[in-house]
Amino acid sequence: MISQYDYYCPKCDQQLSENNQVLFNVQRSNREVVKLYLDPKPRSYKYKCKPWADFQENEVVNFTCPHCKENLESEKYSNFIKITMKVTDKVLFDVFFSRVYGDHRTYVGIEDFEEEYGNKIAS
Repeated sequence: MISQYDYYCPKCDQQLSENNQVLFNVQRSNREVVKLYLDPKPRSYKYKCKPWADFQENEVVNFTCPHCKENLESEKYSNFIKITMKVTDKVLFDVFFSRVYGDHRTYVGIEDFEEEYGNKIAS
């Protein structure tokens, strides 16, 4: 069982974890940009944002790295973002979670392995 979750940007390799939260810049469908702080544990969908935003059900948002400003949208799954979870320097997992507000799906995988935390990713 993993007791600490450290997340990194797959583009610049900078740490996204900060004070037991995962930090992103998020651009909403109305072009508003907010800082989004997520709980680091898979299957937990608690969040805070600054300034506060009332997301609409099924709103698709764009996540960017707060360091390099690159878009984190998965190349393979367009409704998901992709970040890296590092357990050690040699144990890395790809983490995918939905960009759609209210769609509580998170996937943690390494090579051909995929551990499911929500519904099937292809649906």
